[in-house]
Amino acid sequence: MSFLPELAERDARDELASIYAEIRRLGGVPMVALIFRHLATRPGVLDWIWNAVGPAWRSGRLQEAAWRVARTAPLEPTVKIPRAALRAWGVDDAGEREIHDVLVAYNRANPENMLTMLCVLRLLKDDRGRVPIDSIQHSAWSAPRAPGPLAPMADITKLPREVLDLLDLVSAPGEPGAPRVVQSLYRHFCHRPAFLAGIVTLLRARFDDGAIDRAVAAIHVAMSHEADAIASTLSAPPAPDASIEATCARFANAVIPQMIVVGRLVEEALPA
Repeated sequence: MSFLPELAERDARDELASIYAEIRRLGGVPMVALIFRHLATRPGVLDWIWNAVGPAWRSGRLQEAAWRVARTAPLEPTVKIPRAALRAWGVDDAGEREIHDVLVAYNRANPENMLTMLCVLRLLKDDRGRVPIDSIQHSAWSAPRAPGPLAPMADITKLPREVLDLLDLVSAPGEPGAPRVVQSLYRHFCHRPAFLAGIVTLLRARFDDGAIDRAVAAIHVAMSHEADAIASTLSAPPAPDASIEATCARFANAVIPQMIVVGRLVEEALPA
Protein backbone atom coordinates (compact mmCIF):
# COMPACT_ATOMS: atom_id res chain seq x y z
CA MET A 1 0.00 0.00 0.00
CA SER A 2 1.38 3.42 -0.91
CA PHE A 3 0.63 6.65 0.95
CA LEU A 4 0.57 10.29 -0.08
CA PRO A 5 4.08 11.85 -0.06
CA GLU A 6 4.61 14.67 2.43
CA LEU A 7 7.30 16.99 3.74
CA ALA A 8 7.39 16.52 7.51
CA GLU A 9 7.54 19.66 9.62
CA ARG A 10 10.92 18.66 11.05
CA ASP A 11 12.34 18.45 7.51
CA ALA A 12 11.11 21.84 6.23
CA ARG A 13 13.83 24.39 5.52
CA ASP A 14 14.14 28.05 4.53
CA GLU A 15 11.00 29.46 2.86
CA LEU A 16 8.95 26.33 3.44
CA ALA A 17 9.83 26.36 7.13
CA SER A 18 8.72 30.01 7.31
CA ILE A 19 5.40 29.18 5.62
CA TYR A 20 4.84 26.24 7.98
CA ALA A 21 5.47 28.54 10.95
CA GLU A 22 3.00 31.14 9.66
CA ILE A 23 0.33 28.48 9.03
CA ARG A 24 0.67 27.32 12.63
CA ARG A 25 0.61 30.85 14.06
CA LEU A 26 -2.28 32.22 12.02
CA GLY A 27 -4.23 28.99 12.25
CA GLY A 28 -4.04 28.84 16.03
CA VAL A 29 -2.76 25.27 15.82
CA PRO A 30 0.49 23.49 16.73
CA MET A 31 0.78 21.50 13.48
CA VAL A 32 0.72 21.81 9.69
CA ALA A 33 -1.98 19.87 7.86
CA LEU A 34 -1.39 16.99 5.46
CA ILE A 35 -2.56 18.93 2.40
CA PHE A 36 0.13 21.57 2.96
CA ARG A 37 2.77 18.93 3.82
CA HIS A 38 1.94 17.17 0.57
CA LEU A 39 1.90 20.29 -1.63
CA ALA A 40 5.28 21.26 -0.14
CA THR A 41 6.79 18.25 -1.95
CA ARG A 42 6.06 19.91 -5.31
CA PRO A 43 8.58 22.62 -6.30
CA GLY A 44 7.24 26.14 -5.94
CA VAL A 45 3.65 25.09 -5.22
CA LEU A 46 3.26 25.88 -1.52
CA ASP A 47 5.08 29.19 -2.03
CA TRP A 48 2.62 30.10 -4.80
CA ILE A 49 -0.40 29.13 -2.71
CA TRP A 50 0.75 31.02 0.36
CA ASN A 51 1.59 34.16 -1.60
CA ALA A 52 -1.96 34.06 -2.97
CA VAL A 53 -4.02 33.19 0.13
CA GLY A 54 -1.71 34.53 2.85
CA PRO A 55 -3.42 37.96 2.90
CA ALA A 56 -6.78 36.33 3.71
CA TRP A 57 -5.16 34.42 6.57
CA ARG A 58 -3.31 37.45 7.95
CA SER A 59 -6.54 39.44 8.12
CA GLY A 60 -8.33 36.55 9.88
CA ARG A 61 -11.18 36.74 7.37
CA LEU A 62 -10.62 33.24 6.02
CA GLN A 63 -10.28 31.56 9.41
CA GLU A 64 -13.31 33.29 10.94
CA ALA A 65 -15.51 32.40 7.96
CA ALA A 66 -14.31 28.79 7.93
CA TRP A 67 -14.87 28.28 11.65
CA ARG A 68 -18.36 29.80 11.43
CA VAL A 69 -19.40 27.41 8.66
CA ALA A 70 -18.00 24.37 10.46
CA ARG A 71 -19.58 25.35 13.77
CA THR A 72 -23.06 25.83 12.35
CA ALA A 73 -23.20 22.93 9.87
CA PRO A 74 -26.00 20.39 10.53
CA LEU A 75 -24.82 17.19 12.16
CA GLU A 76 -26.38 13.84 13.02
CA PRO A 77 -24.47 12.83 16.16
CA THR A 78 -23.30 9.40 17.23
CA VAL A 79 -24.06 7.91 20.63
CA LYS A 80 -22.25 9.40 23.61
CA ILE A 81 -19.17 7.52 24.82
CA PRO A 82 -19.46 6.78 28.57
CA ARG A 83 -16.45 7.71 30.63
CA ALA A 84 -16.39 4.09 31.85
CA ALA A 85 -15.78 3.02 28.25
CA LEU A 86 -12.88 5.46 27.96
CA ARG A 87 -11.34 4.01 31.10
CA ALA A 88 -11.75 0.47 29.73
CA TRP A 89 -9.97 1.67 26.59
CA GLY A 90 -7.06 2.90 28.70
CA VAL A 91 -7.96 6.61 28.55
CA ASP A 92 -7.47 8.29 31.93
CA ASP A 93 -7.95 11.97 32.84
CA ALA A 94 -4.66 12.94 31.20
CA GLY A 95 -5.61 10.93 28.14
CA GLU A 96 -8.92 12.79 27.87
CA ARG A 97 -7.08 16.11 27.91
CA GLU A 98 -4.67 14.84 25.27
CA ILE A 99 -7.54 13.73 23.01
CA HIS A 100 -9.36 17.01 23.59
CA ASP A 101 -6.30 19.03 22.50
CA VAL A 102 -6.01 17.02 19.28
CA LEU A 103 -9.67 17.58 18.47
CA VAL A 104 -9.51 21.31 19.21
CA ALA A 105 -6.50 21.64 16.91
CA TYR A 106 -8.02 19.73 14.00
CA ASN A 107 -11.46 21.27 14.40
CA ARG A 108 -9.72 24.60 13.81
CA ALA A 109 -7.37 23.46 11.08
CA ASN A 110 -9.70 21.46 8.85
CA PRO A 111 -12.19 24.29 8.16
CA GLU A 112 -9.29 26.69 7.44
CA ASN A 113 -7.72 24.20 5.09
CA MET A 114 -10.91 23.43 3.21
CA LEU A 115 -11.70 27.08 2.58
CA THR A 116 -8.09 27.68 1.52
CA MET A 117 -8.22 24.88 -1.05
CA LEU A 118 -11.55 26.16 -2.42
CA CYS A 119 -9.99 29.60 -2.86
CA VAL A 120 -6.98 28.03 -4.58
CA LEU A 121 -9.28 26.20 -7.00
CA ARG A 122 -10.87 29.50 -7.96
CA LEU A 123 -7.46 31.07 -8.57
CA LEU A 124 -6.46 28.11 -10.72
CA LYS A 125 -9.46 28.57 -12.98
CA ASP A 126 -7.88 31.67 -14.49
CA ASP A 127 -4.48 30.69 -15.91
CA ARG A 128 -3.79 34.33 -16.85
CA GLY A 129 -3.73 35.35 -13.20
CA ARG A 130 -6.57 36.93 -11.26
CA VAL A 131 -7.00 40.62 -10.58
CA PRO A 132 -8.63 41.19 -7.18
CA ILE A 133 -12.02 42.91 -7.22
CA ASP A 134 -11.73 44.36 -3.75
CA SER A 135 -8.53 43.70 -1.85
CA ILE A 136 -8.70 42.53 1.74
CA GLN A 137 -8.32 45.28 4.32
CA HIS A 138 -5.66 44.36 6.85
CA SER A 139 -6.54 44.84 10.49
CA ALA A 140 -5.11 43.75 13.78
CA TRP A 141 -6.12 40.12 14.16
CA SER A 142 -4.73 37.41 16.39
CA ALA A 143 -5.48 33.72 16.23
CA PRO A 144 -6.61 31.93 19.37
CA ARG A 145 -3.90 30.27 21.40
CA ALA A 146 -2.87 26.92 19.99
CA PRO A 147 -3.65 23.82 22.09
CA GLY A 148 -1.06 21.25 22.89
CA PRO A 149 1.60 20.14 22.49
CA LEU A 150 -0.24 17.34 20.74
CA ALA A 151 0.32 13.62 21.07
CA PRO A 152 2.86 12.56 18.42
CA MET A 153 1.49 11.69 15.00
CA ALA A 154 2.23 8.10 14.07
CA ASP A 155 4.51 7.24 11.16
CA ILE A 156 2.14 5.18 9.02
CA THR A 157 5.03 3.25 7.48
CA LYS A 158 5.83 1.79 10.92
CA LEU A 159 2.38 0.85 12.22
CA PRO A 160 1.39 -2.74 12.98
CA ARG A 161 -0.95 -4.46 10.56
CA GLU A 162 -3.94 -4.41 12.91
CA VAL A 163 -3.75 -0.60 13.29
CA LEU A 164 -3.37 -0.14 9.53
CA ASP A 165 -6.48 -2.28 9.06
CA LEU A 166 -8.36 0.05 11.41
CA LEU A 167 -7.18 3.12 9.52
CA ASP A 168 -8.17 1.49 6.27
CA LEU A 169 -11.81 1.58 7.44
CA VAL A 170 -11.81 5.39 7.53
CA SER A 171 -8.95 6.53 5.28
CA ALA A 172 -9.71 8.18 1.96
CA PRO A 173 -9.17 5.97 -1.10
CA GLY A 174 -7.49 7.48 -4.11
CA GLU A 175 -7.94 6.81 -7.78
CA PRO A 176 -7.06 3.24 -8.83
CA GLY A 177 -3.37 2.80 -8.14
CA ALA A 178 -3.04 6.21 -6.45
CA PRO A 179 -1.76 6.66 -2.89
CA ARG A 180 -4.26 6.49 -0.04
CA VAL A 181 -4.85 9.47 2.21
CA VAL A 182 -4.61 8.56 5.90
CA GLN A 183 -5.91 11.70 7.57
CA SER A 184 -3.62 13.15 10.22
CA LEU A 185 -6.26 13.30 12.96
CA TYR A 186 -6.46 9.52 13.21
CA ARG A 187 -2.68 9.21 13.31
CA HIS A 188 -2.56 11.04 16.67
CA PHE A 189 -4.65 8.23 18.20
CA CYS A 190 -2.62 5.26 16.90
CA HIS A 191 -0.84 4.88 20.25
CA ARG A 192 -4.33 4.30 21.74
CA PRO A 193 -5.55 1.42 19.54
CA ALA A 194 -8.53 0.60 21.79
CA PHE A 195 -9.77 4.19 21.63
CA LEU A 196 -9.11 4.33 17.90
CA ALA A 197 -11.09 1.11 17.42
CA GLY A 198 -13.97 2.54 19.44
CA ILE A 199 -14.32 5.77 17.49
CA VAL A 200 -13.82 4.02 14.14
CA THR A 201 -16.73 1.72 15.05
CA LEU A 202 -18.96 4.70 15.91
CA LEU A 203 -17.93 6.57 12.77
CA ARG A 204 -18.52 3.60 10.49
CA ALA A 205 -22.19 3.68 11.47
CA ARG A 206 -22.41 7.29 10.29
CA PHE A 207 -20.48 6.53 7.11
CA ASP A 208 -22.78 3.61 6.33
CA ASP A 209 -26.08 5.43 6.95
CA GLY A 210 -25.04 8.40 4.81
CA ALA A 211 -25.08 10.95 7.64
CA ILE A 212 -21.47 11.98 7.06
CA ASP A 213 -22.05 12.44 3.33
CA ARG A 214 -25.11 14.61 4.02
CA ALA A 215 -23.15 16.84 6.39
CA VAL A 216 -20.26 17.05 3.92
CA ALA A 217 -22.64 18.25 1.20
CA ALA A 218 -24.06 21.00 3.43
CA ILE A 219 -20.59 22.16 4.46
CA HIS A 220 -19.44 22.24 0.86
CA VAL A 221 -22.28 24.51 -0.21
CA ALA A 222 -21.65 26.97 2.63
CA MET A 223 -17.86 26.95 2.21
CA SER A 224 -18.20 27.50 -1.53
CA HIS A 225 -20.16 30.70 -0.93
CA GLU A 226 -17.40 31.94 1.38
CA ALA A 227 -14.72 30.96 -1.14
CA ASP A 228 -16.43 32.94 -3.90
CA ALA A 229 -16.34 36.07 -1.77
CA ILE A 230 -12.79 35.65 -0.47
CA ALA A 231 -11.19 34.55 -3.75
CA SER A 232 -12.48 37.70 -5.44
CA THR A 233 -10.15 39.68 -3.17
CA LEU A 234 -7.04 37.62 -4.02
CA SER A 235 -4.59 37.67 -6.89
CA ALA A 236 -2.04 35.19 -8.20
CA PRO A 237 0.14 34.63 -11.26
CA PRO A 238 -0.27 31.36 -13.15
CA ALA A 239 0.44 28.35 -10.94
CA PRO A 240 3.85 26.63 -11.26
CA ASP A 241 2.16 23.23 -11.52
CA ALA A 242 -1.32 22.99 -13.06
CA SER A 243 -1.64 19.37 -11.95
CA ILE A 244 -2.25 20.49 -8.37
CA GLU A 245 -5.87 21.24 -9.29
CA ALA A 246 -6.86 17.58 -9.00
CA THR A 247 -5.20 17.27 -5.60
CA CYS A 248 -6.75 20.47 -4.26
CA ALA A 249 -10.17 19.41 -5.54
CA ARG A 250 -9.89 15.99 -3.94
CA PHE A 251 -9.06 17.49 -0.55
CA ALA A 252 -11.53 20.39 -0.77
CA ASN A 253 -14.47 18.34 -2.02
CA ALA A 254 -14.10 15.12 -0.05
CA VAL A 255 -11.14 14.55 2.27
CA ILE A 256 -11.21 17.73 4.38
CA PRO A 257 -14.98 18.26 4.70
CA GLN A 258 -15.28 14.66 5.78
CA MET A 259 -12.76 15.32 8.54
CA ILE A 260 -14.61 18.48 9.61
CA VAL A 261 -17.62 16.23 10.23
CA VAL A 262 -15.57 13.47 11.85
CA GLY A 263 -13.84 15.89 14.21
CA ARG A 264 -17.12 17.33 15.41
CA LEU A 265 -18.71 13.89 15.76
CA VAL A 266 -15.88 12.59 17.93
CA GLU A 267 -15.72 15.78 20.02
CA GLU A 268 -19.45 15.71 20.69
CA ALA A 269 -19.40 12.00 21.51
CA LEU A 270 -16.90 12.43 24.31
CA PRO A 271 -17.92 13.13 27.92
CA ALA A 272 -18.10 16.82 28.79
